Amino acid sequence: MLRGGEGAQRARPKVDRDGARDALKVVLQTVFAKEDFWAGQAEAICEVLAGRDCAVLLPTGAGKSIIYQLAGLCLPGRTIVVDPIIALIEDQIRGLKIHGIDRVTGISSQTTRQGQTGQLLAEVANADSYFVLVAPERFQDQRFRDALKELVQTTPVNLVVVDEAHCVSEWGHDFRTAYLNFGKLVRDKCKSPGGTSPPILALTGTASRVVLK
Repeated sequence: MLRGGEGAQRARPKVDRDGARDALKVVLQTVFAKEDFWAGQAEAICEVLAGRDCAVLLPTGAGKSIIYQLAGLCLPGRTIVVDPIIALIEDQIRGLKIHGIDRVTGISSQTTRQGQTGQLLAEVANADSYFVLVAPERFQDQRFRDALKELVQTTPVNLVVVDEAHCVSEWGHDFRTAYLNFGKLVRDKCKSPGGTSPPILALTGTASRVVLK
């Protein structure tokens, strides 16, 4: 796990890690029916709760999703999750619903083809969903930006999650240009009226330290 970025520079309250882990374990057991944290999960959640940016490298199947899901539920506000492909968005939504978390909005090219965009953007603007899952290109859509602007007037964005974060480095320069300057973009579009930007949590199962940085 690496700390860093603009979020790490902001003054944040200290987190009692032992006390926090005990409290988080109760949520883990109650909501997610897991007996205990796996390696790296609790540490990453504590970083997020302290308001710090961090990049988490854990193998596939090691429970990366629970990091953002649990942190997002514990923090006031709504969580934005950025996934590079539709299948991942759908998989994350299924995983949340399995644990009884159904206040989730996923916006993709598929939902656009189905004519659901207006309804889903209204859910975002009205803060109806605890978790909003989108592709990085969605931040270039003015309607989505307007929905975010309306959202933060009533409730903060508590966390921005970049799933499969190695794509920022591997795809951002020529294939998925929406990843270019992505950090600055989401800080600007997701900041509160008072000017506070949410921490960014980058999750990946395959990246070198150079790519993580």
